[in-house]
Amino acid sequence: MSDAHTLLGLQPGATTQQIKRAFRKLAMQWHPDRNTDPAALEHFKLLRQAHDRLLATLLEDPDAPDTNGTEAYADGPAPSRGPDRWQTLEINFEEAFLGATRSVCVRTPQPCSQCGGSGLEKLSVSRLCAPCRGSGRIRSENGLARCPECEGRGYSSTQACSHCAGSGEEVGERWLEVQIPAGLIDDDELRLAGEGEAHPDAGHPPGDLRIRVRLSPHPLFRREGRNLVLQRPVSALRMLIGGSLRIPHPAGLRTVPLEPGVAHPRALRVAGAGFPGRGSRAAGDLVIELEPMLPQAPDRQLHALIEQLDVALGKSATRHFPELARWEADWLGE
Repeated sequence: MSDAHTLLGLQPGATTQQIKRAFRKLAMQWHPDRNTDPAALEHFKLLRQAHDRLLATLLEDPDAPDTNGTEAYADGPAPSRGPDRWQTLEINFEEAFLGATRSVCVRTPQPCSQCGGSGLEKLSVSRLCAPCRGSGRIRSENGLARCPECEGRGYSSTQACSHCAGSGEEVGERWLEVQIPAGLIDDDELRLAGEGEAHPDAGHPPGDLRIRVRLSPHPLFRREGRNLVLQRPVSALRMLIGGSLRIPHPAGLRTVPLEPGVAHPRALRVAGAGFPGRGSRAAGDLVIELEPMLPQAPDRQLHALIEQLDVALGKSATRHFPELARWEADWLGE
């Protein structure tokens, strides 16, 4: 069995997918319709036998690795569909609130468009094989042996494909339109059936494409659970007397009531105005962290008004300025 692995250029324990891929690459090189070497037909037959033997061994051994080489299926046959593919999609806060349609690029390996998957391209003029210098033989521990680079011919009429660097594969791109429902947040997932990895065996459907959502940072908003949080500077005078505030929101501007209160930092909460609910998860709240702002460098017209206000408030200092009234009573005797 080790000879079969060696013939296909595989390590022991190769998966079904790896076996088929190695055979496909070598078959393109050695198929007698493509290769005029008299030994091509016999070598092609050996490749086919090695391919069939290795696949048969995997079918007989239920503990052999699965198609992606990471798990063993000791309790039953390989899965009925291909492996899932995972990708991350970054969305902004507006898309999370309103939903959106996004284009997602899916990159998958496919046979090289230049060499058809063989990994080789023909030379316009044959050249001497560099490793054996045209002799067809190289020196080994057991003496002279057939050169593996030119298979003993001493010359080469092909070279590694310049497009795929000899791998026989290139990356193909598919673009999918993805509907993003409202209410997605970090680590939520979308599943697109049948857009994942192909199953190595014909007749089985591919896996799914599973998209994990990430919210891109926002210069104003932040997320706490499903709550939407923002900081809003507010005039300290407005915080004293109350009124209404205009608030930016991912779904559009909002006006919220502001109750009269102290001109200290405090939070204003609007129930249900956070991230939309999804499934059994209820919508979050909008949390507005108020930052009181005092007037800076008032002009002379405002001096008189501020003086009148200060005098009026000072008449009831114990109510309006309790800390100031205590300090003056303790240290000024007033």
